[in-house]
Amino acid sequence: MGRSKTFRASDFDAAYYDRFYRDPTTRVADPRSVSRLVGFVAGYLKHLQIPVTRILDIGCGLGLWQRPLAKAFPKATWLGVEFSGHICAAHGFQQGSVVDFEADEPFDLVSCQGVLLYLNTRDARRAIQNLGRLTQGALYLEALTERDWQENVSKETTDGATHLRPGSWYRKILDKHFRNAGGGVFLHRDCDAV
Repeated sequence: MGRSKTFRASDFDAAYYDRFYRDPTTRVADPRSVSRLVGFVAGYLKHLQIPVTRILDIGCGLGLWQRPLAKAFPKATWLGVEFSGHICAAHGFQQGSVVDFEADEPFDLVSCQGVLLYLNTRDARRAIQNLGRLTQGALYLEALTERDWQENVSKETTDGATHLRPGSWYRKILDKHFRNAGGGVFLHRDCDAV
């Protein structure tokens, strides 16, 4: 299950971000699509009456979630954490990994988009356990699965040189810490939202 390659921070250099984030012909997302996604997540959390004052965007990439989240939750603090030293130096984000990032207290909303697919199986399992520790409210998680790769994505704009796993693998491990609320939103088991 998954490839054996271990990704390093240096793999996520300027060329990687140019291809998957900056070039309009090959980027996986643009600010408009991210804004729509954040609008959905924020609207859903407001509907569930989950207060959001602390946000962790782990694997924040270029920080595309920051502006729409600030608009949706103007009183919340946002922390962007990225594995790539290149991006952290350019944008001032905190360098770290979802596998072992630590915080003094958990966050109301944690976003982890397109990160776990770059981790080998052992590290992906550790990362999900860590997300359980970092989250007290809701987690937005997006991970490319085997089925997504076969049926749902553009292979021109999606990085397929990753660890592809079945969705059931993610759901089984997430179930220990979260309740699936649909749409990529998972509620921490200690969160009292209905």
